[in-house]
Amino acid sequence: MTGTVRVRAFARFREVLGDRLEIPLPAGSTVRHVVNEVVRANPAASALLLDSDGHLKKSVIVMVNRERVGGPDREDHPVNPGDEVALYPPVAGG
Repeated sequence: MTGTVRVRAFARFREVLGDRLEIPLPAGSTVRHVVNEVVRANPAASALLLDSDGHLKKSVIVMVNRERVGGPDREDHPVNPGDEVALYPPVAGG
């Protein structure tokens, strides 16, 4: 089964990625698949989202269906067609 995942980008990520993307993905995909498809569609996103080893930067905040996805295995978090993945840059300020 295939479908699409809606990807939303916020803050400075929005400037590069746009605010909404539709990414086609098969069922059983993961956050890693989504990020790789985002980078494939927009290579400029690589510097924002991936570290030198090609993994999602630890500083990138990921939410799937409005729930934060964290921890060392977050790239393996399942994403299904119809889900929404939100990407946020690190938050700093004071």
